[in-house]
Amino acid sequence: FCWRHHTNPVTKAWRWKADPPEFLAKESVASHVGMVGMLKGVPGVEPDRFSEAHRVRHCALSLVGEPIIYPHINALMRSLHDQRISTFLVTNAQFPEQLTQLGPVTQLYLSIDAPTA
Repeated sequence: FCWRHHTNPVTKAWRWKADPPEFLAKESVASHVGMVGMLKGVPGVEPDRFSEAHRVRHCALSLVGEPIIYPHINALMRSLHDQRISTFLVTNAQFPEQLTQLGPVTQLYLSIDAPTA
Protein backbone atom coordinates (compact mmCIF):
# COMPACT_ATOMS: atom_id res chain seq x y z
CA PHE A 1 0.00 0.00 0.00
CA CYS A 2 1.38 3.35 -1.00
CA TRP A 3 0.53 6.56 0.82
CA ARG A 4 1.09 8.69 -2.27
CA HIS A 5 -1.94 10.22 -3.99
CA HIS A 6 -1.98 8.31 -7.26
CA THR A 7 -3.28 5.03 -8.63
CA ASN A 8 -1.16 1.93 -8.08
CA PRO A 9 -1.41 -1.33 -10.02
CA VAL A 10 -3.50 -3.94 -8.23
CA THR A 11 -3.54 -7.66 -8.96
CA LYS A 12 -4.30 -10.95 -7.25
CA ALA A 13 -1.69 -12.99 -9.15
CA TRP A 14 1.64 -12.43 -10.94
CA ARG A 15 0.84 -12.19 -14.67
CA TRP A 16 4.03 -10.82 -16.15
CA LYS A 17 7.38 -12.09 -17.35
CA ALA A 18 9.70 -11.95 -14.34
CA ASP A 19 13.21 -10.63 -14.82
CA PRO A 20 15.84 -12.74 -13.02
CA PRO A 21 16.63 -11.41 -9.54
CA GLU A 22 20.37 -11.22 -10.20
CA PHE A 23 19.68 -9.07 -13.26
CA LEU A 24 17.45 -6.74 -11.25
CA ALA A 25 20.04 -6.37 -8.49
CA LYS A 26 22.90 -5.78 -10.94
CA GLU A 27 21.01 -3.32 -13.13
CA SER A 28 19.59 -1.42 -10.15
CA VAL A 29 23.08 -0.83 -8.78
CA ALA A 30 24.37 0.11 -12.24
CA SER A 31 21.52 2.59 -12.72
CA HIS A 32 22.19 4.13 -9.32
CA VAL A 33 25.89 4.53 -10.06
CA GLY A 34 25.04 6.03 -13.47
CA MET A 35 22.69 8.59 -11.97
CA VAL A 36 25.21 9.54 -9.28
CA GLY A 37 27.92 9.86 -11.93
CA MET A 38 25.93 12.61 -13.66
CA LEU A 39 26.55 14.84 -10.64
CA LYS A 40 30.31 14.96 -11.17
CA GLY A 41 31.43 18.57 -11.38
CA VAL A 42 28.09 20.00 -10.30
CA PRO A 43 28.67 23.02 -8.05
CA GLY A 44 28.14 22.19 -4.38
CA VAL A 45 28.73 18.44 -4.75
CA GLU A 46 31.48 17.59 -2.30
CA PRO A 47 34.08 15.15 -3.69
CA ASP A 48 34.03 12.84 -0.66
CA ARG A 49 30.21 12.65 -0.66
CA PHE A 50 30.24 12.09 -4.43
CA SER A 51 32.63 9.18 -4.01
CA GLU A 52 30.61 7.75 -1.10
CA ALA A 53 27.36 7.94 -3.08
CA HIS A 54 28.68 5.41 -5.60
CA ARG A 55 28.36 2.67 -2.96
CA VAL A 56 24.77 1.44 -2.74
CA ARG A 57 23.90 0.64 0.86
CA HIS A 58 20.10 0.36 0.97
CA CYS A 59 17.33 -0.80 -1.35
CA ALA A 60 13.61 -0.10 -0.88
CA LEU A 61 11.46 -2.89 -2.32
CA SER A 62 8.02 -1.43 -1.88
CA LEU A 63 7.31 1.93 -3.42
CA VAL A 64 4.50 0.83 -5.77
CA GLY A 65 2.47 -2.36 -5.61
CA GLU A 66 2.96 -5.45 -3.47
CA PRO A 67 6.62 -6.61 -3.52
CA ILE A 68 6.05 -10.09 -2.08
CA ILE A 69 4.07 -11.09 -5.18
CA TYR A 70 7.30 -11.01 -7.26
CA PRO A 71 8.02 -14.75 -7.62
CA HIS A 72 11.75 -14.37 -6.90
CA ILE A 73 11.63 -11.88 -4.02
CA ASN A 74 13.77 -14.05 -1.72
CA ALA A 75 16.46 -14.53 -4.36
CA LEU A 76 16.44 -10.78 -5.07
CA MET A 77 16.93 -9.98 -1.39
CA ARG A 78 19.71 -12.60 -1.13
CA SER A 79 21.45 -11.06 -4.13
CA LEU A 80 21.27 -7.62 -2.53
CA HIS A 81 22.42 -8.93 0.87
CA ASP A 82 25.34 -10.71 -0.84
CA GLN A 83 26.44 -7.24 -2.01
CA ARG A 84 26.04 -5.91 1.56
CA ILE A 85 22.96 -3.88 0.54
CA SER A 86 20.24 -3.71 3.17
CA THR A 87 16.63 -4.36 2.16
CA PHE A 88 13.61 -2.33 3.21
CA LEU A 89 10.35 -4.03 2.36
CA VAL A 90 6.82 -2.73 2.98
CA THR A 91 3.90 -5.09 2.47
CA ASN A 92 0.22 -5.03 3.28
CA ALA A 93 0.34 -8.83 3.48
CA GLN A 94 -2.46 -9.34 0.99
CA PHE A 95 -0.68 -12.58 0.09
CA PRO A 96 -0.26 -14.35 3.45
CA GLU A 97 1.26 -17.50 1.93
CA GLN A 98 4.09 -15.51 0.32
CA LEU A 99 4.58 -13.66 3.59
CA THR A 100 5.12 -16.95 5.46
CA GLN A 101 7.73 -17.92 2.85
CA LEU A 102 9.59 -14.61 3.05
CA GLY A 103 13.30 -14.98 3.75
CA PRO A 104 15.54 -12.60 5.72
CA VAL A 105 14.89 -8.90 5.18
CA THR A 106 16.77 -6.05 6.87
CA GLN A 107 13.64 -4.00 7.65
CA LEU A 108 10.13 -5.38 7.24
CA TYR A 109 7.15 -3.09 7.58
CA LEU A 110 3.63 -4.45 7.57
CA SER A 111 0.88 -1.97 6.68
CA ILE A 112 -2.39 -2.78 8.41
CA ASP A 113 -4.97 -0.64 6.70
CA ALA A 114 -8.56 -0.33 7.83
CA PRO A 115 -11.48 1.91 6.99
CA THR A 116 -12.46 4.72 9.30
CA ALA A 117 -15.82 4.67 11.06
